Amino acid sequence: MHILINDFIGGVLDRGMPLYVRNLIDGLKAEGFRVSIVRAPRICRRLPRNVFYMLAVFVEQVIVPTIGFLQRAELTLYPYNSIAVIDIFTRRGRIVVHDLEQLNRPASLSKSYYLACYRALKWRNSPVFTISKLSQQRLRASGRFGDGPITILPNTFYAFERLLRSETQAPGDKASILLCTGSTANKDLESVVRDYLPKVLASGFPVSILGLHKTTDAPRLSALDNFINSGQLRLCGQLSDGDVVAEYENHNIVWVHSLREGFGRCVVEGRLAHRRVICSDIPEFAELRDEDVYLYKAPTEFMATLDRLRYSDLPIAPYDRYPYRELLRSTIRSGL
Repeated sequence: MHILINDFIGGVLDRGMPLYVRNLIDGLKAEGFRVSIVRAPRICRRLPRNVFYMLAVFVEQVIVPTIGFLQRAELTLYPYNSIAVIDIFTRRGRIVVHDLEQLNRPASLSKSYYLACYRALKWRNSPVFTISKLSQQRLRASGRFGDGPITILPNTFYAFERLLRSETQAPGDKASILLCTGSTANKDLESVVRDYLPKVLASGFPVSILGLHKTTDAPRLSALDNFINSGQLRLCGQLSDGDVVAEYENHNIVWVHSLREGFGRCVVEGRLAHRRVICSDIPEFAELRDEDVYLYKAPTEFMATLDRLRYSDLPIAPYDRYPYRELLRSTIRSGL
């Protein structure tokens, strides 16, 4: 089976959905599919972001369906929450809707674009992919996608596990923390800077932050400049996939704070890297929990758990709570 994948955005962005797509490509190839990819050339990184997104819409609506037709692809996968309307009617196209977060934001052209795609999907009762059981439930409850099937096409971690060292090595500092966060509102960065990081840093924990690499991110941490200047608090910046894996391996504790998610990629990555994970008590993270994932609801509970983990010598169990290979194969067997 020949699958064409629209990963145009993945030529410019690195983590988040592009990472989902890169791992999915690895998984589909491993399962014997022929996969072709549409990806933006690196020169597009120089474009202003709003110009790039306008170009991405044109490519999605016009170029990708044309390539799918010329290559006679049996399925064209659109994994960025939107889809070419013409491929809804040809029934060649399949969308992956990660979450409905964009629809919770103020009115914008991008929000209107997503809504137009979803109305067309609903009108045709088209099949929809999503990434988890929780997302599946939310998409059904929203009523935006008609009566078509909503199937899980899971997050996979082929590339991440390939980059992990064959033997887990202990980091130099047992108290070191890798904070996985981001710039979007759901990451609740203001609360992290105000209510959590001052206590963590005052307790002597060295902290590295993964996910903040925009020019507007550093000023949001200005209240902690003293810790940044001393080296106790470090911004990792924009990293390659291999460097991201190295950050997980170089820290003892992975911290993931969020108000809501479509999934919990950093929770799984932390556990696959054989690290203990402390994270917000939200359904997306609780679904991935095992004995080495610790949930918290408030700063006091967080600090109490962190202090326990600092001195823990208990062995860390292998992670098997998210069997993504089996989940992907199940989706393939049910009729990709």
